[in-house]
Amino acid sequence: MIRIVGAGMVGASLATALAKQGHQVCLYEKAPWAPSGEGDARVSALNQNSLDWLESIGIRPAVHSFKRMQVFAERASSDLVWEDPDSMGALVVNNVLQGAAIESAKAAGVQLEYGRSLRWDDGLWVDDALLQSDLCVAADGARSLIREQVGLRLRPRDTGQNATFLRVCIDPDFADTTAQVFLQTGPLAFLPVTQDQAVLVWSRDLQAEPLPDSTEQIAELAASAFEHRFGRFTSMGPATQVALYDGHASQYYKDEVVLVGDAAHQIHPLAGQGVNLGLADADALIAAIGTRGLGVPALRQYARERYWPNEATRQGMRALQHAFGSPFVPLTALTALVLRTFSYSNTLRRASHSIASGRYNRR
Repeated sequence: MIRIVGAGMVGASLATALAKQGHQVCLYEKAPWAPSGEGDARVSALNQNSLDWLESIGIRPAVHSFKRMQVFAERASSDLVWEDPDSMGALVVNNVLQGAAIESAKAAGVQLEYGRSLRWDDGLWVDDALLQSDLCVAADGARSLIREQVGLRLRPRDTGQNATFLRVCIDPDFADTTAQVFLQTGPLAFLPVTQDQAVLVWSRDLQAEPLPDSTEQIAELAASAFEHRFGRFTSMGPATQVALYDGHASQYYKDEVVLVGDAAHQIHPLAGQGVNLGLADADALIAAIGTRGLGVPALRQYARERYWPNEATRQGMRALQHAFGSPFVPLTALTALVLRTFSYSNTLRRASHSIASGRYNRR
């Protein structure tokens, strides 16, 4: 029996794949899934690798594809643009992907348990009963209790920023383009989720002047920050704000517990790679178990395969955050030069396109 704690996007997807591999799987979550409201602004950008893997295990959430990605900075003279006439990837509301993954898990025969009291003490205790398990997967997020109880430490680093999420109405002419502008106070992302709606994710330094209380004013400021390249934004609902941290566990497994997704690593959301890394974790763990069975050799293979790609991405996001947000004039000039170099080099553009779409690590 494989027991997975956390039925989020990664945990439920992993449960589906394991069940289809022939394993008995029990999935634990605090409460049954319920659809979110129309103004839900928590979204993820799925690269093509993630989309292909989800499709391969039968998870098909409603997504909004995009064909163009555009990046620029307020003090740089060049833009970096990737385009694919078919698809660069897709945006999905987190709640929608989670719901689709849970339904697929149920269809695959996964046992779901809600509201149980869980703890790890030389085994997984469920409602004060020690249950037998061949493997326990901690997929319970950045504040994973199972990770802490088993002694796998992760020290989060405060990025010095928070993120504001706001869903807005947009001009349909820009529905196939995602964009990011790097401001001195932090990056602002434009993420279309339907033909006429998008999510704005505005990461800002804690010492920056606070955004207005009015969501209409936030939408207007965001349109101005994008130099009105994507028309006018009209707010749809309340804005939500979260503190941003990054961190990485020094070990991915101990005893019969293994970490996946945010329980193992957190990164700055500026490039939207968090869920892609989590799904890549799930894919790698499935492959390791498939070739080496349930046991330490499989967990060791999984950890070796995923630790350094996750760490490289985390460090890359930190470097981008500092480079584009720095007031240091020579660094700003270097950033502008890098953007111009990428813009004029077909080789670099093709390589960065491969990384952006997730194809660089396709199995």
